[in-house]
Amino acid sequence: MLWLAIHLPHLALELFGPSVQPFIVVDGPANRPVVHARNRAAAAAGIKRGMPLSAARSLCGELATQPRDPAAEQAALENLAAWAGQYTSQISLHAPTGLLLEIGGSLNLFGGLAALQEAIAAGLRDLGYHPKLGIAPTPLGAWLLARAGDARPAPDRAELTRRLHPLPIELLEVKEQTLHALHGLGLATLGDCLRLPRGGLARRLTPDLLIQLDRAFGLLPDPRPGYTPPASFAARIALPADVENIEALLFPIRRLLLELTGLLRAKNAGVQELRLHLEHHGRAASLISLGLVQASRDAAHLLALLRERLDRFELPAPAEALALYAERFPDLDRTEPELFGDATRGSGDWAVLVERLRARLGSDAVIGVQLNADHRPEQRWQETTPGAPSSPPAAADGNRPLALLAAPQAQEAHNLRLLRGPERIETGWWDGRDAVRDYFVAATAAGQRLWIYRDSADGRWWMQGIFS
Repeated sequence: MLWLAIHLPHLALELFGPSVQPFIVVDGPANRPVVHARNRAAAAAGIKRGMPLSAARSLCGELATQPRDPAAEQAALENLAAWAGQYTSQISLHAPTGLLLEIGGSLNLFGGLAALQEAIAAGLRDLGYHPKLGIAPTPLGAWLLARAGDARPAPDRAELTRRLHPLPIELLEVKEQTLHALHGLGLATLGDCLRLPRGGLARRLTPDLLIQLDRAFGLLPDPRPGYTPPASFAARIALPADVENIEALLFPIRRLLLELTGLLRAKNAGVQELRLHLEHHGRAASLISLGLVQASRDAAHLLALLRERLDRFELPAPAEALALYAERFPDLDRTEPELFGDATRGSGDWAVLVERLRARLGSDAVIGVQLNADHRPEQRWQETTPGAPSSPPAAADGNRPLALLAAPQAQEAHNLRLLRGPERIETGWWDGRDAVRDYFVAATAAGQRLWIYRDSADGRWWMQGIFS
């Protein structure tokens, strides 16, 4: 087996998204909060980790702050696990700041170890995170390398042993008193611990230390609970500060879409319906819904559609957070457009055009047309959602105008020249709107062609369409 560990040392800060203004995350007692994490702008202002919030504010008057949110960190980690499912199905959470991926079975699918490692690292950077990766034949060994900032793969136990020996004991996840005891014994590295007699070390310290070392070096099995991806998608980002500009929402929206499309690749599916919630302080969230003609997992395309919607949307109040929801994930190859039958089936350009028009003009402004199994021209078609599944009957024989009048108009026939017909349509008895009509193609003195019929019930003539 080969494990890739993802360590996110700045998760508490980066889950809020980027901020150009000084921004910190605070933790600790409510009456004495201290700086837990800070961005580059805050660091440039002289703010340091562990500094009291009051001192940080004295250094920077325009400092944005958010309290640390462990529940949001856990949710962000789970969303990243779902995103990572596009690379492997064997994923384990290593809370509070990490993921463990078994990638041995994925190497050939992604062009080898180096290509897979770069794909994962680049994907995480694209999401706005600054990860540290480690690769080793044991999950804990990979995690220790990641925490040490050593991204060079250790493909076997011999190389892993050599690389773990010089690492500081502070990387172990043990209690502070255990670390003090190790320092008291003159131990500074993992290799130092292995050089002491195991029996003496076990008597002096807790068994957990030896268990961790044995698992890291591959001397003991290290079973990890597997992560199960969710059946639906729900992700939320609290913003570093209130946002009044739609443009500033695009990066967090893009992050959410990238997380969603990672999950969709893992499921080999797409999405046709999205709901974006923009949360405001003291009032109901704004809802932006997006419906697609054709299922997609293209984050750039989904972002372009949402941007079209947002360009026509005015924020009723500053946004303090946003959330994205998707419940159904249709199979990609089962959502081909059928509006015009097989001739356009699978046409991505058609779907993209319709989706952009609906996003720009509104869903009600763009409709589909579907044929009905009814010979009455006014009942021959109905409106439908573009791309909705249908099995349209074949069109009737004979010439038909492209468009019909909204309602038939009384017509004098004595000055018309009949070019074709009659074509008898006799139907509708089952719904009480019987139609017994003889249709003709007729020409006016000016040469315009009309589609007219004579109603057998009263002998009157009516015009129902005009040929272009």
